[in-house]
Amino acid sequence: MKSRKKGLPGILIELKAEKNCGEEKPKKLAQATLQQINARKYETELMASGVKTIYKYGVAFSGKKVEVTTS
Repeated sequence: MKSRKKGLPGILIELKAEKNCGEEKPKKLAQATLQQINARKYETELMASGVKTIYKYGVAFSGKKVEVTTS
């Protein structure tokens, strides 16, 4: 997400969902989403438009379980 006002941070969110995960799987999946953001360089467009601060969130869902990882 890019702010309409100059100077505000940008936000990148990657979402993943998987059915019937155990307790540890959502954590690993959230970390994998964050790795995907970094590996595919999703921040490139935001940086090119002048955004200096970018918040990255990896979010994983499995039923009612939710894990969020940030960098």
